[in-house]
Amino acid sequence: MISLIDAVTSGTGVYTIPEAARYAKMPVATIRSWFFPHDKRKPMRRGSIDDAELKVISFLDFVEALAVRSLRVDYNVSLAAIRNAIEFAHKEYRIDHIFARRDHRTRLDLKKKQLHIVMAGEKNPISLSAKDAGQLSFHECVEGYMQDLNFNPEGIADLYTAFRFDGQEVVMKPTFNFGGPVMAENGYPPAVLWRSVVTEGSFERAADLYDASIESVRAAYRYCNGELGLVAA
Repeated sequence: MISLIDAVTSGTGVYTIPEAARYAKMPVATIRSWFFPHDKRKPMRRGSIDDAELKVISFLDFVEALAVRSLRVDYNVSLAAIRNAIEFAHKEYRIDHIFARRDHRTRLDLKKKQLHIVMAGEKNPISLSAKDAGQLSFHECVEGYMQDLNFNPEGIADLYTAFRFDGQEVVMKPTFNFGGPVMAENGYPPAVLWRSVVTEGSFERAADLYDASIESVRAAYRYCNGELGLVAA
């Protein structure tokens, strides 16, 4: 774990729980329970940022939340199975953030709802389930999540594409804007362009004011309205 100050200054990305929940389109209570103890219940994993007062998570924690959301919602994998996989990967292989790595790829056995990991340079997946953790598995496994990640040279996720529209992208990168969403074309936070449309009354005037393309302004507006649920006051 790292301190909040180190997280801010090192480009780790910092999200409050409400921010992370909004960007991931998840209930605040759910994402809080995944990373922080509550009513003596064990979290899925502890957040990477250590702060006694604020409950905040890093970019890699956020990526992990996206993967867990997909596993839970799309594939009905139990939280216990996910927690066991995370703990086993850390204990046996010293691998953290198993859902945010390119080389150590996580796979899902759709039939048994079991998670596996394919180690770098290997072909066969190794089970991370509680019953047969560490055993070689030859079940048909698929990667059912994290199709919108880019990776740094070390194979760690360093960019998430949160939204696409009309050739434009909203991306999240931990080293920029504290990990908050920005337009890939010009670096503006979508909320800035959205607010300008609301204030100026048209896409064209907002685009002219910020010297941005109309396409990026339209994409930012749609992202803020549809994905973040922003409403003009």
